[in-house]
Amino acid sequence: MTSYEVSSDVVVGWSSIWVTGIVVGVQFVLCYAFFMIKRSNDERNKVFDLYETRQHSLGHRSPPPFQPHWYLKAYQMSDSETLRCVGLDSYMFLRLLRFGARLTALGTGLSIILIPIYSTGTARGNSTEGFNKLTLARVEHGDKRMAITVVAWYIFIGFILRELHNEWKSFALLRQQYLARGDEDVPKEFRYSILCEQVPEWLQSEKRLKKYFDRLFPEKVAQTTICMEMSCLDKLVEEREKVLNNLERADACAHHPKVSIGGRCSCCWGEKVDAIEHYRTELSRLNTSICHERELVPLAANHVRHLRKCDGNSNALDVISMSMSAISEGIQQLQTHDGQEFTHSMPLIECNESHFSFSDDDEERDIGEHINQIDINESKISPSSTAFVTFTSLRAKQAAAQCALTPDRTSMRVFHAPDPRSVLWENISFPLSMQDTAKFGMKVVWIVGILFWAIPVSVVNSLANLNSILQALNIKTVDSSKPWYGFLSGLLPVIAFSFLLNALFALIIVAAKRVIKLKSRSDVDAYVTYWHQLYQFANLWLIVIGGSIFNQFQSLLNDPQSIVTTIANAMIGSSVFFVNMTLTQSIGKCALDISQLQKFVIALLMRLWRSESTITQRQMDRAKIPETYQWGYEIPQILFILMIVVLYCPIVPIMEVFGLIYFAGRYITYKHQFLHVNAQTFEGGGNATWLSIFVFIISIIYMAEAVFIAYMGLKQSPASAAFGFVPLVVTFVFHLDLRYKTITYLQNLPLQRAAAIDVKEGECSDFNRLIYLQPSLNTCLDEQFHVVDSNTRGPDAVF
Repeated sequence: MTSYEVSSDVVVGWSSIWVTGIVVGVQFVLCYAFFMIKRSNDERNKVFDLYETRQHSLGHRSPPPFQPHWYLKAYQMSDSETLRCVGLDSYMFLRLLRFGARLTALGTGLSIILIPIYSTGTARGNSTEGFNKLTLARVEHGDKRMAITVVAWYIFIGFILRELHNEWKSFALLRQQYLARGDEDVPKEFRYSILCEQVPEWLQSEKRLKKYFDRLFPEKVAQTTICMEMSCLDKLVEEREKVLNNLERADACAHHPKVSIGGRCSCCWGEKVDAIEHYRTELSRLNTSICHERELVPLAANHVRHLRKCDGNSNALDVISMSMSAISEGIQQLQTHDGQEFTHSMPLIECNESHFSFSDDDEERDIGEHINQIDINESKISPSSTAFVTFTSLRAKQAAAQCALTPDRTSMRVFHAPDPRSVLWENISFPLSMQDTAKFGMKVVWIVGILFWAIPVSVVNSLANLNSILQALNIKTVDSSKPWYGFLSGLLPVIAFSFLLNALFALIIVAAKRVIKLKSRSDVDAYVTYWHQLYQFANLWLIVIGGSIFNQFQSLLNDPQSIVTTIANAMIGSSVFFVNMTLTQSIGKCALDISQLQKFVIALLMRLWRSESTITQRQMDRAKIPETYQWGYEIPQILFILMIVVLYCPIVPIMEVFGLIYFAGRYITYKHQFLHVNAQTFEGGGNATWLSIFVFIISIIYMAEAVFIAYMGLKQSPASAAFGFVPLVVTFVFHLDLRYKTITYLQNLPLQRAAAIDVKEGECSDFNRLIYLQPSLNTCLDEQFHVVDSNTRGPDAVF
């Protein structure tokens, strides 16, 4: 069977690529012109809000503003200075882009050799014309030209493995330095802290938990913090923030605004009252309620264990009205019972009641002092099974994080504490067992969703061949050489695909934060990246298979056994869609990012909608906060393009040219943005941007090697297919060696090095006691009423 007989009858033309290139080229010129003009104007007026946002809060970690030849300055900045400015997460993200640029640069060099060889092939047919003249489809089955393809593939895979080895060698050193020293903007308590989950009820007290860890690590525990379940207090604090915002907006108005009370909404019905006076009254009421709720926290923490031990049929009010002697007796019985539980769950540790008895009467005094003033049972505040423990030495912290504290998995579990800035405090009290259950449920949902994901992806992919849709609907086809046809078939599926992925990303975010209730943004990033990337893997094959089956549905019905060959040919047929996507996400996306046009337009519309006199100080301050990148959104997109350029290197070598444009452009653009505009709100030490994504990178290589072997077999070149197993074996050996010699040891700081740091620097005793205190309990974070200074307003106050 010849290649003509098994090939698609569809001629893959250049029209859609040319049209897409022209459109994104015009977009780039317009956005870049806006960038240069606006940037020059901001430089003259010393306005940093749009292109030098980091100067407001991170000037000490940013290069000088408004440097000439910004692209050269970004490219020439050294790795060490880049790391100091942006942190390890962003630095490894940039190295991922540079890794992609390097391998596509080699691929571009190889394409200069392969394209002339492929174009002189002897295979003929519609699938070898147009764009496919430059692909492996042009080479006849069993042709000796494929020996050159094998050599090029060996060089390409060898270069990828070499680059990965160098990247891991560099990252291993930086990772260990981060675990030992941290980041300069991350509170030092983070390095000495652990997160405890499934803390048993009898240890849900800061004193008891501290005694527990003191028993395991004598004189090494600095503080313990039990996270509280206090949804009522959180809602009051949130409501107070809204009132503060409304009060500031009302105060910013030149006239005295009115607000309706007693009606269904604040803008109509009800009695009209002065807005400022109303919001001040509401603010005073909420402050009183918040103070009242905060007073209940120590009582709830000390008293809730006793209430849980009471008979479920007894009245809680009767318990509160117990005499002081009865309460004291209850506490003593609780301590004895706690000691028995501890002895039962930890049989290897000798323990009795005296080890956990209190040396003073703080609990009894607290209860006695407030017993006649506050009814604890009216509050919904209670201690949770989550806690933070801070040690005085790195050695003790690493030992606690790396060892098993209990022999039972259902008992207390310990993790490295997240960056305090990344903690999602609204989820912090959610039990780990319920979190695991929700995670399993969502896992089932995502796996089932992949099966139905083929439907929207196939619909999107079909937009690339409008004539096929018209034929299926019995509508007269149009001339595919028309420019407007190339515009629609080139850009329409790419835009639709982007909207589809954005919707998927939003759903995964909601599942991570609202359903599973992950407790840190770093955990959310890891979860979103994982599932978003799995769907990206599915997208590749669904796009390939979907387009192939749609274009050749009738031939597949006549010869079902030809589906394998059809998919192989569809690899080439779908390449135009991927070229258009790469162009759009490289030139188009880089232009939008560097110009900050979206941010400028939104700010402009806000200024047109509201007069400058109504802009509050809080709003002006928020405009100066640097925006952040969401790794769960950015990384899967980059790995998707990486997957395309690696898979298509030996089959469609011209894809490497477009991949080089993508990675080189993204690298320069993102590096400039990280240095001058954007800033991440927390630091994960490269976990999200390198350590956790390596499994996807190595999977891409395995996938590409399997496709190469299969394609060589379909091209009836058994020798080339056999030689394709050599890089597969080498990659497998490389993967095992890297996994057991490097990756395994980068999750934790070795105890030997932790001990050396403790000896050299001494143990730390000066800690911020509020670092892991929930914001609703931290009075230092209480927001104040901001009065806008009219002198700060002006045409450049908000861009």
